[in-house]
Amino acid sequence: MDVFDREEETLEDLGRSGLKLIQRKDGFRFGEDTVLLSWFVAENLRFRKKDPMRVLELGTNCGAASVLLAGRRKDVRIDGVERQKEAQAVFERNIKLNSLSDRVRGFCLDLRDLPSEDVKYNSYDAVFMNPPFRSLSSGPVTSEEIHSQALKEARFAVHGDVGDFLSCAAKMLSSQGDIFLVDRAETFSSVMDHCLRLSLVPKRITFVHPYIDREATLFLLMCKKGGKKAGTVITPPLILRGQDREYTPELRKIYFEEE
Repeated sequence: MDVFDREEETLEDLGRSGLKLIQRKDGFRFGEDTVLLSWFVAENLRFRKKDPMRVLELGTNCGAASVLLAGRRKDVRIDGVERQKEAQAVFERNIKLNSLSDRVRGFCLDLRDLPSEDVKYNSYDAVFMNPPFRSLSSGPVTSEEIHSQALKEARFAVHGDVGDFLSCAAKMLSSQGDIFLVDRAETFSSVMDHCLRLSLVPKRITFVHPYIDREATLFLLMCKKGGKKAGTVITPPLILRGQDREYTPELRKIYFEEE
C-alpha cells in the first residue's frame, strides 16, 4: 500500500538521513526558507550533555522544518503545533513515515490558544518558526490562494501575524531560551521592534541574498529571552546562487552535506 495518495499528494526525498516528506498538491509546499531555517536552528542551537534539548515549532504545516531539524540534530525532542487539521494530519503521517515518534510530536492547536495540557508555558529550551510572510493587506491574492483556504492561511497572516508568533514563543520559552525565525528582509525593522518589546534580545542575524549583487530577500534571526543586550553578531551574508544560477558551495553544503 502506498504511504501517500498519488492523486492528492507527493512524496519528496529530503536528501538527508533517508528522510522523506508527504505534501499535499493543493497545500503549502516547503521551499528554501524552510531548509534554511532548519539549518540555522541546527547550527546555533545549544548542545546539552545529558537531557535532550526541548524544542517547539510554531506553525508546522506538514512538518518539513521539524523533520529536517530532527535529521540534523539527534539530540533534540521536538513538539510542533499547527492549527490546520489537514496539514497537521499530514505532519503526523510524516513523523511515522520517518520513524520519529520517539523524538517528534505533533499537536493540532492554534498558537494563540497556548498553553495546553501537553504544550506548557516556560517549558522549552528553544522555539522556531516560519510565520506567514504576507499580511492580508499586502495582496494581491492569487487565484490559487482564493480556491485553497489552506494555502491562503499558510502564506497570509490570517490567524496571527509575526507579533503573535513571537509573543507566544516568549511565553513558551524557559528563562534564557532561544528563538529562531526566518522572515522577509523588508520586515526586519518590524520584527526587531516586536522582539525588543518582548525582551527578546537579538543574538545572531544572517541576511540571505539570492545573488551576490542583489539585495537581501530573507533574514535568519536568533534571539535570547531576557538575554544581555550586548553581543549581537551579524554574520557574513548567505549567498544562494552564483552568476551561473547554480547553487553556491555554501547552499550546496546546507542542502546535501550530511552531518
